[in-house]
Amino acid sequence: MDRNVLNHEVISLFAQLSQIPRESGHEKEVSDWIRGWAEDRSLQVRQDEIWNLIIKKPASPGYEDHPAVLMQAHIDMVCEKDRGSAHDFAKDPIRLDFDGEWIRSADGTTLGADNGIGVAAAMAILDDDTLEHPPLEVVFTVQEETTFAGAETVDVWDCSAMQMINLDHADERELIVGSCGGTGAEFTMPLAREAEIPQGFSAFHIRLTGLQGGHSGEDIHRGRGNAISLLLRLLENPGLKVVSMIGGTNRLSIPREAEAIVLAESRQDMDRCAEEAKAVFRKEYSGAAPDLDVIIEDAEAAAPLTQESFRKLAAAIRLYPNGIAQMNGNLEGLVESSDNIGIISTEGDVLKLTSEVRGAYQSTVDDLVRTIDVLADLLGAEVRYFNAYVPWEFAADSKLRPLATNTYRELFGGEMKQLALHAGLECGFFAEKKPGIDLISIGPDCQFFHSPKERVRAESVEHFYELLKEILRKL
Repeated sequence: MDRNVLNHEVISLFAQLSQIPRESGHEKEVSDWIRGWAEDRSLQVRQDEIWNLIIKKPASPGYEDHPAVLMQAHIDMVCEKDRGSAHDFAKDPIRLDFDGEWIRSADGTTLGADNGIGVAAAMAILDDDTLEHPPLEVVFTVQEETTFAGAETVDVWDCSAMQMINLDHADERELIVGSCGGTGAEFTMPLAREAEIPQGFSAFHIRLTGLQGGHSGEDIHRGRGNAISLLLRLLENPGLKVVSMIGGTNRLSIPREAEAIVLAESRQDMDRCAEEAKAVFRKEYSGAAPDLDVIIEDAEAAAPLTQESFRKLAAAIRLYPNGIAQMNGNLEGLVESSDNIGIISTEGDVLKLTSEVRGAYQSTVDDLVRTIDVLADLLGAEVRYFNAYVPWEFAADSKLRPLATNTYRELFGGEMKQLALHAGLECGFFAEKKPGIDLISIGPDCQFFHSPKERVRAESVEHFYELLKEILRKL
């Protein structure tokens, strides 16, 4: 890692943060570290029972009478890695690599810039006593990538701020003014198997790889393909009998890989099916997934699903909402609602699909939920919904929005585009806790969230930090 890059205050703190494992649900160690860091600087800090943090810093001289500002970021990260990576997210640090423009993980893992850069930026503000700013209230939350339990339960009774800057966006030229709500969904359906392995069939392991994956909200419109849906198309070949199917690792990530155990009458038949499917998929995704591959290996035979059970499995995957449901009728080019089948398994003779439903309005989230419920009724399945979060709906009046866009123009000569984000941010919970609060979200250029290709542009981190400092100075 280039030492000059590490000298930047935000990137230096991000590198320190990256030394501490911080998978969602396992944030105690990193929360304790930040708490100790704040106490060493004589900052007022409060830590709750699930490791949320509230840190306060007095106003700089001359700003004592200015209204307080709340900054917010989450300290957890999505933990995804390449198949060949030996990284252990429970104990290994994230090693950073810099190619002259982008910072990424050196070990084939997610980087944690989502939302470690936001955390580091807030810490850098807290650490610099030369800056001009109003009273600061910083909230670091946990479990944003899984349950939103941090933002949902954090008690801000002692925070007076009615202006909030969320630090969890991925494009320095965009100002986020709203975000979607959503819910996790777990769809389960019983499966039946044939009484025995049919004579004359051999078993094969199929693995579909090479898709880009990405964030199930922010990348859902990029046409990268869902490995689960693609693999099903191969499995529907009439010469195959399906034993099992698994794919995906996180409902918040578009699946990059999926695999199955199948029976075929010969290796020649199996190879033919795989090659034909691979040729079709590579043509359809020539730009988004040029390295797409279908790998065939011998496997141990087992009784396949009955024809009726596989028919229902295929119907579930095909009819379950997956991808864009509808576009936003008010903001051109914006996805309004979507669903992402992030995980599939057939363990224990039960089909399980786990997905993430998103919508700009609670009404459109509820509409997708109803679609899933109808499908479950038709197929004799059950659905469990979990980790719901509320939308952050656009508010007509805001002091922060014009301040941010004007400041960006003054600093960098460009325009910030205002848009609502098709991803869940924690802002909706704070809007509920503090009705009337003025909210914006900003961040540096980051790409490929929730995948091992995740990266952040170093120069953009500098721009993001300069913008944040100047907004605070003007407040």
